[in-house]
Amino acid sequence: MRVRAIVRTPLSLLGILMGLGVAASVRTVHITGTVANIQRWEIKGYYTAMVVAHTEPRRAGVVSTRPQLMVDKVTGRFEGEIICEVMRNKHGRWVDIHLINMAATFQVYSTMVIRAPYAERIDLGAFDWKPSHYRWKEGALVIDTAVPRDTVIGDLFGDHVRISPINPERGDSVRFEFVWNNSGQPHVASFGDPYLENESYVVCELTFAVRTDTDIYTESWDHRVVLYLRPDTEGRYRLRQVPAQGEHFRDIDFLLDKDLCFDVAERIEP
Repeated sequence: MRVRAIVRTPLSLLGILMGLGVAASVRTVHITGTVANIQRWEIKGYYTAMVVAHTEPRRAGVVSTRPQLMVDKVTGRFEGEIICEVMRNKHGRWVDIHLINMAATFQVYSTMVIRAPYAERIDLGAFDWKPSHYRWKEGALVIDTAVPRDTVIGDLFGDHVRISPINPERGDSVRFEFVWNNSGQPHVASFGDPYLENESYVVCELTFAVRTDTDIYTESWDHRVVLYLRPDTEGRYRLRQVPAQGEHFRDIDFLLDKDLCFDVAERIEP
């Protein structure tokens, strides 16, 4: 009987401790703040609502949120409570706050993530909404270099490229999603082999064009192509688009006449 009691007690304690650990990782946080650029055309012209939440919604679905966590589309003010998972690391306890722009007509959204020190009440003050990852440190936003970040180049509702992540580590596969509008012409899209330039940059050249010698439809629609780039070494990278070689090609301007530079390095806490 004694042996059974000894075995049963540690198991019970383990269950209790596990339960406490799970409960301790989730907290209700009171959030306040003001989106200062709520009236900018990039927000007002495309999006019908902005939501404050702890995680992003699924791309195919409806966002479930409390009314007090909707951002006022006139003033940019928001206030209310959200349930957050509290993350712990050597720098302290943190919560992620997502400010999500919704466009019901286009079925798309764009997100700004703010990682803030955990507190029962968090006042973010006034700040500009930007679709990237930030940290709230000493009353200001700083770009978060510790997490993979996406970026969009071009018009989100026109020709554009989404890069995931823009801050890769060695061995990451960097995803480039190209979106353009045309009438069904065949396309050519590829990355060239990276090469070292002036012992300073690793250069990678992009070609992206459609053929002009084929029959097309009268209608046009969005097309999407995904390419991957895998940096094998750390350092400074330069991506540039070069014109397609040969006749009967029309370049789609994603990065023509401009360089995209990014670093391949370890992601660290800012």
